Amino acid sequence: MQIKQRSLEFFPVQLFAVVMGVSGLSIAFAKAYHILGAPYIIYEVFLLIDTLLFLLIFTTYLLKFLKYPQAVKKEFLHPIKSAFMATISISFLLVSIAYYDYAPTVSLVFWYIGTPLQLYFTLNILSFWINNEFKEVHSNPAWFIPIVGNVLVPVVGVDAAPVFISVFFFSIGLFFWFVLFTLVMYRIIFHHPMAKKLIPTLFIFIAPPAVAFISYFRMSYGSIDMFSMFLYFIALATFFLLVFMMKRYDREEFFISWWAYTFPLAAITIATILLNMAFKNALLYYGSYMFLLLTTFVVGFVTWKTLEAVKKDKLCREEKE
Repeated sequence: MQIKQRSLEFFPVQLFAVVMGVSGLSIAFAKAYHILGAPYIIYEVFLLIDTLLFLLIFTTYLLKFLKYPQAVKKEFLHPIKSAFMATISISFLLVSIAYYDYAPTVSLVFWYIGTPLQLYFTLNILSFWINNEFKEVHSNPAWFIPIVGNVLVPVVGVDAAPVFISVFFFSIGLFFWFVLFTLVMYRIIFHHPMAKKLIPTLFIFIAPPAVAFISYFRMSYGSIDMFSMFLYFIALATFFLLVFMMKRYDREEFFISWWAYTFPLAAITIATILLNMAFKNALLYYGSYMFLLLTTFVVGFVTWKTLEAVKKDKLCREEKE
Protein backbone atom coordinates (compact mmCIF):
# COMPACT_ATOMS: atom_id res chain seq x y z
CA MET A 1 0.00 0.00 0.00
CA GLN A 2 1.78 3.12 -1.19
CA ILE A 3 0.78 6.26 0.67
CA LYS A 4 1.04 9.48 -1.26
CA GLN A 5 2.64 12.40 0.51
CA ARG A 6 -0.48 14.52 0.05
CA SER A 7 -2.68 11.90 1.72
CA LEU A 8 -0.39 11.00 4.61
CA GLU A 9 -2.18 13.48 6.85
CA PHE A 10 -5.39 11.47 6.44
CA PHE A 11 -3.86 8.03 6.97
CA PRO A 12 -6.44 6.58 9.40
CA VAL A 13 -5.52 4.96 12.69
CA GLN A 14 -8.35 2.49 11.95
CA LEU A 15 -5.99 0.74 9.51
CA PHE A 16 -4.32 -0.94 12.50
CA ALA A 17 -7.46 -3.12 12.49
CA VAL A 18 -5.90 -4.76 9.42
CA VAL A 19 -3.03 -5.96 11.62
CA MET A 20 -5.53 -7.14 14.22
CA GLY A 21 -7.43 -9.21 11.67
CA VAL A 22 -4.39 -10.81 10.03
CA SER A 23 -2.72 -11.41 13.42
CA GLY A 24 -5.86 -13.12 14.66
CA LEU A 25 -5.90 -15.38 11.60
CA SER A 26 -2.19 -16.19 12.07
CA ILE A 27 -2.78 -17.16 15.70
CA ALA A 28 -5.80 -19.25 14.69
CA PHE A 29 -3.68 -21.23 12.22
CA ALA A 30 -0.94 -21.66 14.84
CA LYS A 31 -3.52 -23.25 17.15
CA ALA A 32 -4.97 -25.22 14.24
CA TYR A 33 -1.50 -26.66 13.56
CA HIS A 34 -1.00 -27.80 17.16
CA ILE A 35 -4.53 -29.03 17.84
CA LEU A 36 -6.22 -29.80 14.50
CA GLY A 37 -3.20 -30.85 12.46
CA ALA A 38 -3.40 -28.02 9.91
CA PRO A 39 -0.27 -27.45 7.75
CA TYR A 40 2.38 -25.35 9.52
CA ILE A 41 3.24 -23.51 6.30
CA ILE A 42 -0.12 -21.70 6.35
CA TYR A 43 0.71 -20.22 9.76
CA GLU A 44 4.17 -19.20 8.54
CA VAL A 45 2.78 -17.48 5.44
CA PHE A 46 0.19 -15.52 7.42
CA LEU A 47 2.81 -14.63 10.04
CA LEU A 48 5.06 -13.18 7.31
CA ILE A 49 2.16 -11.19 5.83
CA ASP A 50 1.18 -10.02 9.32
CA THR A 51 4.73 -8.83 10.06
CA LEU A 52 5.01 -6.90 6.78
CA LEU A 53 1.59 -5.28 7.29
CA PHE A 54 2.48 -4.28 10.84
CA LEU A 55 5.79 -2.71 9.77
CA LEU A 56 4.12 -0.88 6.86
CA ILE A 57 1.17 0.49 8.82
CA PHE A 58 3.14 1.32 11.97
CA THR A 59 5.92 3.07 10.01
CA THR A 60 3.40 5.06 7.97
CA TYR A 61 1.47 6.14 11.05
CA LEU A 62 4.72 7.07 12.79
CA LEU A 63 5.59 9.28 9.80
CA LYS A 64 2.16 10.85 10.06
CA PHE A 65 2.77 11.52 13.76
CA LEU A 66 6.11 13.19 12.99
CA LYS A 67 4.87 15.24 10.03
CA TYR A 68 1.27 15.95 11.07
CA PRO A 69 1.10 15.75 14.89
CA GLN A 70 -2.08 17.85 14.94
CA ALA A 71 -3.84 15.30 12.75
CA VAL A 72 -2.94 12.55 15.24
CA LYS A 73 -4.07 14.74 18.12
CA LYS A 74 -7.38 15.31 16.31
CA GLU A 75 -7.92 11.54 16.15
CA PHE A 76 -7.02 11.25 19.83
CA LEU A 77 -9.71 13.81 20.69
CA HIS A 78 -12.39 12.43 18.39
CA PRO A 79 -15.41 10.88 20.20
CA ILE A 80 -15.33 7.77 17.98
CA LYS A 81 -11.82 7.55 16.49
CA SER A 82 -10.19 7.92 19.93
CA ALA A 83 -11.16 4.33 20.73
CA PHE A 84 -9.19 3.15 17.69
CA MET A 85 -5.95 4.60 19.10
CA ALA A 86 -5.72 1.46 21.23
CA THR A 87 -5.45 -0.63 18.04
CA ILE A 88 -1.78 0.44 18.05
CA SER A 89 -1.00 -1.26 21.36
CA ILE A 90 -3.31 -4.17 20.51
CA SER A 91 -1.34 -4.70 17.28
CA PHE A 92 1.86 -5.02 19.31
CA LEU A 93 0.19 -7.54 21.64
CA LEU A 94 -1.30 -9.59 18.81
CA VAL A 95 1.97 -9.73 16.88
CA SER A 96 3.55 -10.84 20.17
CA ILE A 97 1.04 -13.69 20.48
CA ALA A 98 1.44 -14.60 16.80
CA TYR A 99 5.22 -14.94 17.24
CA TYR A 100 5.05 -16.83 20.55
CA ASP A 101 5.44 -20.31 19.01
CA TYR A 102 7.73 -19.23 16.19
CA ALA A 103 10.20 -16.86 17.89
CA PRO A 104 9.64 -16.40 21.67
CA THR A 105 12.29 -13.69 22.00
CA VAL A 106 10.64 -11.58 19.30
CA SER A 107 7.31 -12.23 20.99
CA LEU A 108 8.57 -10.91 24.33
CA VAL A 109 9.96 -7.75 22.73
CA PHE A 110 6.56 -6.94 21.25
CA TRP A 111 4.83 -7.84 24.53
CA TYR A 112 7.06 -5.54 26.61
CA ILE A 113 6.33 -2.67 24.23
CA GLY A 114 2.63 -3.39 23.81
CA THR A 115 1.74 -3.90 27.49
CA PRO A 116 2.70 -0.45 28.87
CA LEU A 117 1.29 1.12 25.69
CA GLN A 118 -1.98 -0.66 26.34
CA LEU A 119 -2.15 0.65 29.90
CA TYR A 120 -1.42 4.17 28.65
CA PHE A 121 -4.14 4.06 26.00
CA THR A 122 -6.64 2.56 28.43
CA LEU A 123 -6.08 5.22 31.08
CA ASN A 124 -5.89 8.03 28.52
CA ILE A 125 -9.08 7.05 26.68
CA LEU A 126 -11.06 6.33 29.86
CA SER A 127 -10.05 9.69 31.32
CA PHE A 128 -10.98 11.35 28.00
CA TRP A 129 -14.46 9.82 28.23
CA ILE A 130 -14.87 10.82 31.87
CA ASN A 131 -13.66 14.41 31.45
CA ASN A 132 -15.65 15.29 28.35
CA GLU A 133 -19.31 15.51 27.43
CA PHE A 134 -20.57 12.99 24.90
CA LYS A 135 -23.87 12.32 23.21
CA GLU A 136 -25.48 8.88 23.10
CA VAL A 137 -24.85 8.77 19.34
CA HIS A 138 -21.09 8.79 19.98
CA SER A 139 -21.10 5.48 21.85
CA ASN A 140 -20.70 2.40 19.68
CA PRO A 141 -19.11 -1.08 19.86
CA ALA A 142 -15.71 0.36 18.86
CA TRP A 143 -15.53 1.67 22.42
CA PHE A 144 -14.74 -1.91 23.45
CA ILE A 145 -11.40 -1.75 21.63
CA PRO A 146 -9.34 -0.14 24.47
CA ILE A 147 -10.90 -2.68 26.84
CA VAL A 148 -10.31 -5.80 24.75
CA GLY A 149 -6.61 -4.97 24.60
CA ASN A 150 -6.28 -5.51 28.34
CA VAL A 151 -7.55 -9.08 28.26
CA LEU A 152 -4.98 -9.87 25.54
CA VAL A 153 -2.07 -9.14 27.89
CA PRO A 154 -2.27 -12.44 29.86
CA VAL A 155 -1.95 -14.65 26.76
CA VAL A 156 1.82 -14.10 26.70
CA GLY A 157 1.96 -12.34 30.06
CA VAL A 158 1.53 -15.52 32.14
CA ASP A 159 4.99 -16.59 30.94
CA ALA A 160 6.54 -13.14 30.55
CA ALA A 161 5.83 -11.56 33.96
CA PRO A 162 4.53 -12.33 37.47
CA VAL A 163 0.96 -13.64 37.37
CA PHE A 164 -0.50 -10.60 39.17
CA ILE A 165 0.37 -8.51 36.09
CA SER A 166 -1.88 -10.72 33.98
CA VAL A 167 -4.63 -10.70 36.60
CA PHE A 168 -4.42 -6.90 36.80
CA PHE A 169 -5.01 -6.41 33.07
CA PHE A 170 -7.61 -9.19 32.92
CA SER A 171 -9.56 -7.54 35.74
CA ILE A 172 -9.53 -4.13 34.03
CA GLY A 173 -10.78 -5.61 30.78
CA LEU A 174 -13.49 -7.74 32.34
CA PHE A 175 -14.86 -5.01 34.62
CA PHE A 176 -15.07 -2.30 31.97
CA TRP A 177 -16.48 -4.78 29.46
CA PHE A 178 -19.57 -5.11 31.67
CA VAL A 179 -19.80 -1.33 32.11
CA LEU A 180 -19.43 -0.48 28.42
CA PHE A 181 -21.68 -3.33 27.29
CA THR A 182 -24.53 -1.77 29.27
CA LEU A 183 -23.88 1.73 27.88
CA VAL A 184 -23.56 0.63 24.27
CA MET A 185 -26.61 -1.64 24.37
CA TYR A 186 -28.65 1.24 25.83
CA ARG A 187 -27.54 3.48 22.97
CA ILE A 188 -28.29 0.84 20.30
CA ILE A 189 -31.77 0.00 21.61
CA PHE A 190 -33.09 3.39 22.68
CA HIS A 191 -31.50 5.83 20.24
CA HIS A 192 -31.10 6.39 16.51
CA PRO A 193 -29.57 3.53 14.49
CA MET A 194 -25.81 3.65 14.06
CA ALA A 195 -24.32 5.12 10.90
CA LYS A 196 -23.96 2.61 8.08
CA LYS A 197 -20.16 2.62 8.29
CA LEU A 198 -20.33 1.65 11.98
CA ILE A 199 -22.64 -1.35 11.52
CA PRO A 200 -19.71 -3.81 11.07
CA THR A 201 -18.45 -2.81 14.53
CA LEU A 202 -21.34 -4.83 15.98
CA PHE A 203 -19.06 -7.83 15.52
CA ILE A 204 -16.78 -6.35 18.19
CA PHE A 205 -19.38 -7.60 20.70
CA ILE A 206 -17.92 -11.08 20.13
CA ALA A 207 -14.37 -10.10 21.03
CA PRO A 208 -14.45 -9.33 24.81
CA PRO A 209 -15.92 -12.67 25.98
CA ALA A 210 -13.98 -14.69 23.37
CA VAL A 211 -10.64 -13.09 24.23
CA ALA A 212 -11.45 -13.29 27.95
CA PHE A 213 -12.01 -17.04 27.51
CA ILE A 214 -8.62 -17.41 25.80
CA SER A 215 -6.84 -15.38 28.51
CA TYR A 216 -8.59 -17.23 31.33
CA PHE A 217 -7.66 -20.52 29.65
CA ARG A 218 -4.01 -19.42 29.72
CA MET A 219 -4.11 -18.11 33.29
CA SER A 220 -5.75 -21.32 34.55
CA TYR A 221 -3.23 -23.41 32.55
CA GLY A 222 -5.79 -25.02 30.30
CA SER A 223 -8.52 -25.85 32.79
CA ILE A 224 -12.19 -25.43 31.85
CA ASP A 225 -14.73 -24.43 34.50
CA MET A 226 -18.18 -22.83 34.63
CA PHE A 227 -16.77 -19.30 34.36
CA SER A 228 -14.76 -20.05 31.22
CA MET A 229 -17.76 -21.84 29.69
CA PHE A 230 -19.89 -18.78 30.50
CA LEU A 231 -17.44 -16.56 28.62
CA TYR A 232 -17.29 -18.88 25.61
CA PHE A 233 -21.03 -19.32 25.26
CA ILE A 234 -21.68 -15.58 25.57
CA ALA A 235 -19.30 -15.12 22.61
CA LEU A 236 -20.95 -17.96 20.69
CA ALA A 237 -24.49 -16.69 21.34
CA THR A 238 -23.42 -13.21 20.22
CA PHE A 239 -22.06 -14.72 16.99
CA PHE A 240 -25.38 -16.48 16.35
CA LEU A 241 -27.27 -13.24 17.00
CA LEU A 242 -25.12 -11.29 14.53
CA VAL A 243 -25.50 -13.98 11.86
CA PHE A 244 -29.27 -13.85 12.44
CA MET A 245 -29.08 -10.09 11.75
CA MET A 246 -27.11 -10.56 8.53
CA LYS A 247 -29.52 -8.49 6.42
CA ARG A 248 -28.33 -5.36 8.24
CA TYR A 249 -24.82 -5.60 6.79
CA ASP A 250 -24.12 -3.70 3.58
CA ARG A 251 -22.00 -5.81 1.21
CA GLU A 252 -21.67 -3.10 -1.43
CA GLU A 253 -20.19 0.13 -0.03
CA PHE A 254 -16.79 -0.55 1.53
CA PHE A 255 -15.56 1.13 4.71
CA ILE A 256 -12.39 0.51 6.72
CA SER A 257 -14.76 -0.55 9.50
CA TRP A 258 -15.29 -3.82 7.59
CA TRP A 259 -12.09 -5.00 9.29
CA ALA A 260 -14.15 -5.12 12.49
CA TYR A 261 -15.53 -8.41 11.17
CA THR A 262 -12.12 -10.09 11.17
CA PHE A 263 -10.51 -10.09 14.61
CA PRO A 264 -13.69 -11.02 16.56
CA LEU A 265 -14.20 -13.99 14.20
CA ALA A 266 -10.57 -15.01 14.73
CA ALA A 267 -11.09 -14.76 18.51
CA ILE A 268 -14.14 -17.06 18.52
CA THR A 269 -12.22 -19.42 16.20
CA ILE A 270 -9.26 -19.67 18.59
CA ALA A 271 -11.60 -20.08 21.58
CA THR A 272 -13.42 -22.94 19.83
CA ILE A 273 -10.13 -24.67 18.94
CA LEU A 274 -9.01 -24.43 22.59
CA LEU A 275 -12.34 -25.78 23.81
CA ASN A 276 -11.99 -28.67 21.39
CA MET A 277 -8.53 -29.37 22.80
CA ALA A 278 -10.06 -29.67 26.27
CA PHE A 279 -13.09 -31.82 25.38
CA LYS A 280 -12.04 -33.71 22.19
CA ASN A 281 -15.61 -33.42 20.94
CA ALA A 282 -16.64 -34.07 17.32
CA LEU A 283 -18.99 -31.07 17.30
CA LEU A 284 -16.22 -28.78 18.53
CA TYR A 285 -13.74 -30.33 16.10
CA TYR A 286 -15.90 -29.63 13.05
CA GLY A 287 -16.98 -26.29 14.55
CA SER A 288 -13.31 -25.30 14.81
CA TYR A 289 -12.79 -25.99 11.12
CA MET A 290 -16.01 -24.16 10.22
CA PHE A 291 -14.89 -21.05 12.11
CA LEU A 292 -11.38 -21.31 10.66
CA LEU A 293 -12.71 -21.44 7.10
CA LEU A 294 -15.19 -18.63 7.77
CA THR A 295 -12.52 -16.37 9.27
CA THR A 296 -10.12 -17.08 6.39
CA PHE A 297 -12.83 -16.27 3.85
CA VAL A 298 -13.85 -13.04 5.61
CA VAL A 299 -10.24 -11.85 5.96
CA GLY A 300 -9.64 -12.66 2.28
CA PHE A 301 -12.83 -10.90 1.17
CA VAL A 302 -12.18 -7.77 3.24
CA THR A 303 -8.57 -7.70 2.00
CA TRP A 304 -9.82 -7.82 -1.59
CA LYS A 305 -12.27 -4.97 -0.93
CA THR A 306 -9.48 -2.97 0.75
CA LEU A 307 -7.15 -3.41 -2.23
CA GLU A 308 -9.99 -2.31 -4.51
CA ALA A 309 -10.39 0.83 -2.40
CA VAL A 310 -6.65 1.49 -2.62
CA LYS A 311 -6.71 1.14 -6.42
CA LYS A 312 -9.62 3.58 -6.62
CA ASP A 313 -7.74 6.00 -4.34
CA LYS A 314 -10.54 5.97 -1.76
CA LEU A 315 -8.34 5.59 1.31
CA CYS A 316 -6.36 8.26 3.11
CA ARG A 317 -8.75 11.03 2.23
CA GLU A 318 -10.25 13.58 4.56
CA GLU A 319 -13.51 12.31 6.06
CA LYS A 320 -16.63 14.35 6.55
CA GLU A 321 -17.47 14.74 10.23
